[in-house]
Amino acid sequence: MFKYLLMVALVMSTGEVFANTPIGQRTVSKLMFHDSGNLYVFFNGTTSHGEACDDKSIYVLPNGHKHFSEIYSGLLAAMHAKTPVNGYVNGCFDVWGKTKPKITRIDLL
Repeated sequence: MFKYLLMVALVMSTGEVFANTPIGQRTVSKLMFHDSGNLYVFFNGTTSHGEACDDKSIYVLPNGHKHFSEIYSGLLAAMHAKTPVNGYVNGCFDVWGKTKPKITRIDLL
């Protein structure tokens, strides 16, 4: 019985690890550093993720992301080359009382 309860507890506690929502293949239209120090990312096209944030069209790359520099560099290169990227968001990031989708991963295509 203990092993069963432990297994259920482990599965319940790791559910967020698998919660990334794809944004689809998109092209970057604008990058903007916000006063908070976070990077706002604007994509062409319509919103295609399912995160329940206040603003679904402006994506945030938090300045505390462990791969911030690498993702920023890739987004900047993709924007200037006008090449698409793919990526994932997970949850909403609060910037001064307004939540926006939080970028967790970007794939350069």
